[in-house]
Amino acid sequence: MSEVKRFVVALMAVVLWLSGCASPGTGHSGVVTGFVLTAPVCPVERVGQECPPRPVPGAAVVALDGEAVRGSTLTDGTGAFHLTLPDGNYVIKASNVGGYESTATEAVVISETPVHITLVVDSGIR
Repeated sequence: MSEVKRFVVALMAVVLWLSGCASPGTGHSGVVTGFVLTAPVCPVERVGQECPPRPVPGAAVVALDGEAVRGSTLTDGTGAFHLTLPDGNYVIKASNVGGYESTATEAVVISETPVHITLVVDSGIR
């Protein structure tokens, strides 16, 4: 095979490969970011005294597609998380750390538009 024919065959293979990568609806992913907070954080809340939820560092965050886990991460020191997921419908679930186990969930749709959520887990303070 001549050098020109090899070049043309290689070029066609690259074009076919790139056109397959660019086909609509395949392989697109989106982002869900957010925070995991815990509340209540004060044993007694008083009028005029703020007691805002606190971040939960090290909280487990998972993206569920039905029962299947499609992504997972841990929150950073500020309670923030970031997941990149294929387009679709998910339930994002965060679990509290420490002695009191609790979870918070939110349904999201991942597409071209980034999603930002805040999940508040129960601290167990009563």
